[in-house]
Amino acid sequence: MMVAANEPKRILITGVGRWPGDGKPGLGASLAYHLADQGHTIVINYRSDQASATRLARTIRERSGTALPVRCDVTDTHQVELLAETIQAELGGLDVLINNAGGFVFKDYRRLTTDEWEDQLASTASATFYVSQAMLPMLRRQAGRIINISDAGADRITARPRTLPYHIGKMGVLMITKTMARAEAEHSVTVNALLPGVLDNSEPLPPAADIPAGRHGTAEDILAAVNYLLSDQAGYTTGSFIQVGGGWNL
Repeated sequence: MMVAANEPKRILITGVGRWPGDGKPGLGASLAYHLADQGHTIVINYRSDQASATRLARTIRERSGTALPVRCDVTDTHQVELLAETIQAELGGLDVLINNAGGFVFKDYRRLTTDEWEDQLASTASATFYVSQAMLPMLRRQAGRIINISDAGADRITARPRTLPYHIGKMGVLMITKTMARAEAEHSVTVNALLPGVLDNSEPLPPAADIPAGRHGTAEDILAAVNYLLSDQAGYTTGSFIQVGGGWNL
């Protein structure tokens, strides 16, 4: 049985991407939609796709939900500071941060451009650090939650010839999670990481038979773990890495 988050919260989700009308929904967009359906107020962060963010916010509002789309490049510290100011001004604070942003390029590392390398590192580890730092003053006032989205393969060091900068960044997210969890425990802010496996919107998409569980993951699988971390029952859970990958990492 899914553990429901106990009361409506103000939730910032970074890196909210595709929404129906421009392809299969990305994880951030799916989480925004489902969490809004549960009564939470969602801050939809996007970097460039205003049309998709606006469409998602409209869909949420049509279902009597509350959504605030805000453009922000989370690799830019000045823009991140403005994002925090906007949330404080519009919502009066923040209860939950979901660091979901992360560029991904499936390409042999020997052919990567400098921009591709730097963007994947900046949009994963650096963005997680910048946004968390900016939101912590609000989260500390609420005994808030930080949920960092990493990757099922980030829990070990191994060769990653086609996803090298992405996995370096996602491993960095795990180190940030542990470090902030320890530091913020005295403020009753929990910091945990979810490590999704192969989701059904992944590109490229390996055969389901390659996954021990025999199927691709879904946004609902990730949502179940998010709901636990938002619940009162998870108030003592911090610094944890939760694998949601059907055994993909084993």
